Amino acid sequence: DGAAGTISGTRMQLFFDIDGVLLNFEHAFVGWMNTHYAMGLPPDYEASDWDFTEVLEAEELDRRWRRFLAAPEAARMQPLIAPERFNALVRDHQVHLVTNFPLPHMERRLENLTNLGFAYESLHHCGFLVFDDIVPKTKAQTIAELRRGHEPALFVDDHPDNCMDVLQNCRDVEVWLRRRRGLDSSYRGGRLGRRRLLLRDVPIGVKFHPQLLCHVR
Repeated sequence: DGAAGTISGTRMQLFFDIDGVLLNFEHAFVGWMNTHYAMGLPPDYEASDWDFTEVLEAEELDRRWRRFLAAPEAARMQPLIAPERFNALVRDHQVHLVTNFPLPHMERRLENLTNLGFAYESLHHCGFLVFDDIVPKTKAQTIAELRRGHEPALFVDDHPDNCMDVLQNCRDVEVWLRRRRGLDSSYRGGRLGRRRLLLRDVPIGVKFHPQLLCHVR
């Protein structure tokens, strides 16, 4: 299929988000909250707005988020794709990981990726989340700095804001948005505007691939 041709063809620069693409952040965070706060959320719960404000007030969410980052579970997230499968798919390409995981805790992210065995060339802190007054570059800015113009490039993320950022500012990069439950019917806020988002509202350059990496052969 098209995805298979893209991955297995000409050498490419591949830029992958981590949470929600390679690692199951929500499963880890929800499991931790269920254990420590008896939240009773389904194990496969996905927040429709990415920041869990549908179940927690912002101030309480911030407290729990910071406690989670200091907990062992933050460095033990499970993969969404088997690392050996991922490594086999991308072995002929240059892989850069781009994540908004808070910079003060990045050592835990490195530990997680190393223990699971993911292979990649570089890891970069970037995105729209400001944590402890640390303002990162956007993913588009980071990708633009890493681009080698003679090679095609692909960016994969599960958040429309990041996809729009790269789509608008890195015109030579193909953008794939990993499908999430609830995104088809509604998404409010961010760079797409505070309105209801339907699939037809997404620019043609942003492609929806259900369980994207699982379908790459």
